[in-house]
Amino acid sequence: MSGMISQLQASRPTDLDAALALLAEAGDPWRPLAGGTDLLVEAQHGRLQHRRFLDLSGLQGSLGGLRWHADGTLEVGALCTYLQLQRDARVQAEYPALCAMARLVGAAQIQARGTLAGNIENASPAADVAPVLLALGARVRLQSAARGVREVALDDYWTGYRQTVRGQDELIVAVLVPPQPFGPHAQWSRKVGTRSWQAITKVGIAARIGWAEGRIVEARIVAVSMAATPCRVAAIEQALLGCSGEEPDLAARIATAQQSALRPLDDVRSTAAYRATVFGRLVLQAVCETKGAAGDAGKGGSAA
Repeated sequence: MSGMISQLQASRPTDLDAALALLAEAGDPWRPLAGGTDLLVEAQHGRLQHRRFLDLSGLQGSLGGLRWHADGTLEVGALCTYLQLQRDARVQAEYPALCAMARLVGAAQIQARGTLAGNIENASPAADVAPVLLALGARVRLQSAARGVREVALDDYWTGYRQTVRGQDELIVAVLVPPQPFGPHAQWSRKVGTRSWQAITKVGIAARIGWAEGRIVEARIVAVSMAATPCRVAAIEQALLGCSGEEPDLAARIATAQQSALRPLDDVRSTAAYRATVFGRLVLQAVCETKGAAGDAGKGGSAA
């Protein structure tokens, strides 16, 4: 690995325009580097695909921190870490599922360095925080020197395993999380692994399930470690609309919808059959617990 590291090139700009200018250069692409939590792992296993790295740590002034818009949108800077997110009282209150999953990302050292933007761009099917952002309807803000700024819904951001729509000359500058129409009680996420902490997800779910008058009026169901990328399961979402959660055939409906839309991964961490069974149960649990939380909120209880 030492020989490989000696062949790498790094640059640490202190100005966003300078960083974008480097990304626009012809030749070997620069890989933006924030927390860098996967870099040494990739190098150790001989999987480094880049030789030039753009160290963003000098751009805290322009890419760090959190900002709230007047309409209630949360803007997460590209260099905001999981730990910074968890410590924000308003984020805890309004996006509890996001904070909960941020607390499950690796060890404390990883949470202090890793970023939400990095979790998104890494495009892992077993990501922890990115699926919750997808369930919450988040958008990614990209910027380049030549094309300026554009925003992409997370629904459209991943194109395949470890692949995204970000151009070689673009940089994630922020993640935008909209205000939630059904409040914190509609948010739900779980990961299933070999242990409770510091484990890669075998199968997981992130969901936003909105209730009104005892019926589901909105469902965003995201499957984790079930496909090449975290993905919404539209067939299950449609099957849940209008349900009370008390239907005797609800589990069968979910299973039928799941079979029509998902082909679970079968790999060294788990079998496809196990993932399919557990995911269906997670959907049912999400329905049950969000319904209970919605009821408690309607009675004046705390669902956060």
